[in-house]
Amino acid sequence: MPISSLSSKTPETLVLFVDDTRKPLSKTSDEVSQIIKSSLGLDFKGKLKEVLILYPQNLSVKRVVLIGCGMPNKLNLQSFRNLAAHSIAVLRTWGITKNIGILLPSLKKFSASQIAQSFQEGIEISQLNFFEFKTDRKPEDKARFEKISPELLVAEAKDLKSAQGGYQRGLKIGEGVNFGRTLIMLPGSHLNPAGLAEAAKKMASQSVSKSKIKVDIWTEKELAKHKFGGILGVGQGSSSPPRFIIMEYHGGKKSDAPIILVGKGITFDSGGLSLKQPASMETMKYDMAGSASVLSAFKIIADLQVKVNLVALVPSAENMPSGTAIRPGDVLTMASGKTVEVLNTDAEGRLVLADALFWATTKYKPRCVIDVATLTGACAAAVGEAALGVFSNSKKLMASIAKASEATHENIWPLPDFPEHYAPMIKSDIADVKNVGGKYAGASTASLFLQYFVENNIPWAHFDIAGCGWYDSPREFVSSRGASGIPIRLLAEFVEHNSASKFN
Repeated sequence: MPISSLSSKTPETLVLFVDDTRKPLSKTSDEVSQIIKSSLGLDFKGKLKEVLILYPQNLSVKRVVLIGCGMPNKLNLQSFRNLAAHSIAVLRTWGITKNIGILLPSLKKFSASQIAQSFQEGIEISQLNFFEFKTDRKPEDKARFEKISPELLVAEAKDLKSAQGGYQRGLKIGEGVNFGRTLIMLPGSHLNPAGLAEAAKKMASQSVSKSKIKVDIWTEKELAKHKFGGILGVGQGSSSPPRFIIMEYHGGKKSDAPIILVGKGITFDSGGLSLKQPASMETMKYDMAGSASVLSAFKIIADLQVKVNLVALVPSAENMPSGTAIRPGDVLTMASGKTVEVLNTDAEGRLVLADALFWATTKYKPRCVIDVATLTGACAAAVGEAALGVFSNSKKLMASIAKASEATHENIWPLPDFPEHYAPMIKSDIADVKNVGGKYAGASTASLFLQYFVENNIPWAHFDIAGCGWYDSPREFVSSRGASGIPIRLLAEFVEHNSASKFN
């Protein structure tokens, strides 16, 4: 079993957590308590992430790893994700990879399920080490690459059932997050729009809920038939043709209105003819992080078998410069029939999203629509890696998103909403709108551009993850540079707890 009670297991290595009052956060056996008692009175202070390894004599437990938690009144579920990741890092440093038990803390303000889920999320997410293209893996470096799968232990048998449920949720959520992060980390040479579509189909075919999932992939033929001028326009400069991915999960009643998630799927963004600087292109494989986020949230919801109807829409293209690429000054006719003057081909994400948002709000009658995109450098400059920018036409929807943000500790920051100031900035002299608004308020003008294609007064929110979708260095339980996985957990939390909500 991946989770057991301490009384029924004796691991070779036992990990325990101690706060800065030098009090263990869970009960343990008298023998182990006696062993750590002297250490708690001397060198070990219980400071956050402090580590002490003990080697007891005459016990089946060969090592006791003490890890400090800091101030007990500051512990929350995010703390547990971080402590889990720190534990894995400590074990890996010491080359300890097998027969490990982590004794979960026991705190009255959190259930055993919540604690187990948070620990398993931290264990899973922290171990995404993207070594797919490394060929110099030496046998002696196995501990660097090998996944560590400790057994979670509860101090009291009465908490076992609850903790087992939390573990299963944490496992599925962690695997779902890493599914998306892996897609984001793949270079453009290994993931184009067709490849992204195949990854979505494969994910659906492997789901425990596959009988409830429908997948439809549009090629250029279907895109032209439905006059998706934005997606076709952005993709026309590339030798890899665009795709539109439609995934439906029917977990609720047939009459239940779905929640729709829309993700920007630009598998590589050169900027097109408005070419980016070389340094700015180095991480542009991650310009499809929005699509990876919604596909991952879809996977989590389906794997958890949540009773909700969910649709994921991914407009995917590669933005490349060539003789067939769209030019600054070109005018595109979108799926809605509205026209867009393209003044900057590097503002391409909003063009593909415009077609998808129109389809989401006219083809379906959704409960709400949320789009996710690495959309603007302006948002990244404003909030950095710490938060995602949010823009919405519904206060109720915004409030529910904020609640999901608090539950998952994935921060949001509302973008300014002053249409009387920003809307005139995207008016075009020769078309209905233009795709850039000028030097200022770039995140807000981009949001208003997207809102222009949201029909039927559908409650809608836009997530700009340009800053937080990619970490330039490890942060909290994301232990490596690269794809952060934000806002996958937030999206899954929102969908799961709003299957019957009304946002009008």
